[in-house]
Amino acid sequence: VTTSPLPGTTLKFIRIELGKGRALYDTPGLLVPGCLTERLTPEELKIVVPKKKVEPITFRVASGKCVLVGGLAKVELIGDCKPFLFTFFVANDIKLHPTDSERADEFTSKHIGKLLTPPLDPGKERMEEIGEFEYHEIDIKGEGWKQAAADITLRGLGWVAVTGAGVAKVRIGVPKGIGIAVRPPLMPFDVWEATAKYTGGRAVR
Repeated sequence: VTTSPLPGTTLKFIRIELGKGRALYDTPGLLVPGCLTERLTPEELKIVVPKKKVEPITFRVASGKCVLVGGLAKVELIGDCKPFLFTFFVANDIKLHPTDSERADEFTSKHIGKLLTPPLDPGKERMEEIGEFEYHEIDIKGEGWKQAAADITLRGLGWVAVTGAGVAKVRIGVPKGIGIAVRPPLMPFDVWEATAKYTGGRAVR
């Protein structure tokens, strides 16, 4: 059996014998509309599609701050609310960068394709091809600090678990047409195990 980060490469049912009369079937997948993976190059997909166990990373985010998910998404806390914890479940090779919301666009323009990947170089041209950002505002009612209240999914990229007290007003920026959704938390208790600090170059647990 071969593996590939490219979606849609399994053309038929593949039977894998496990022994003792047991078998596993690899089936053709479905291409989901509004999925970010449809817009990425093969080299970018190697970064976005996890190759090993995902190691979630948690940042404390205050109002007016954001986290850049490579150059493919922007997750920020807005309005008059207390800080919340954002736990990112994305491929380990995607570079996460916390910064001030007002500086995010300038930082992205300067470092896209280099410090911020994916997309890869030439970053500005690739972002034009992937699509300009559109923004979605979501209110998440916190369940306290012991567990996440909800996940915000970024279709084809991963998800962000939101933890805290009070109401978080979250603003999500993704390329136009890419789907986002809110769901009950899949991994509600991983928040404290994944808490990180940012050294200016990378996130460190």
